[in-house]
Amino acid sequence: MERYFRTEENKLVNIIEHCLEQVKTQPNLKIYVSTDSQNYGGKSVFVTAVVFRYGLRGAHYVYLKQRLPRISNVFNRLWKEGEFTIEVADMITKELPVKIEAVEFDYNNNKVTKSTNLVATMKGWAEALGYTARTKPDEMIAAKAADHLCRL
Repeated sequence: MERYFRTEENKLVNIIEHCLEQVKTQPNLKIYVSTDSQNYGGKSVFVTAVVFRYGLRGAHYVYLKQRLPRISNVFNRLWKEGEFTIEVADMITKELPVKIEAVEFDYNNNKVTKSTNLVATMKGWAEALGYTARTKPDEMIAAKAADHLCRL
């Protein structure tokens, strides 16, 4: 997984160094990770967002946008979203003494959708690794950021 993410100002930052800086300056920091994807033409665009929530005083995010050959099978593309989310969370927690508040999967648990079949597996995988996993209809700040960035 790529270690360089972009800030809201389009500045390139090393995700590990950036997380460390955020943790040092913001003692009440909560970190959320999520990935969203869209198919555009012959490409599948994946955006992984890492959101730093500062209590009730706002948030900041960094993101990684990846363009891969088109993944036409929706299940496979949604699975890849989950893989990227867990991979980034693992990269952060294996190198830094930080806790990820939640990994967020843009999957719907309340109604039958193409993502419904992934909910139990991805939540189980994430929770087995020690993460709190969220899906719809939970409040998901990183999933919203990834969705927004994926559409740009």
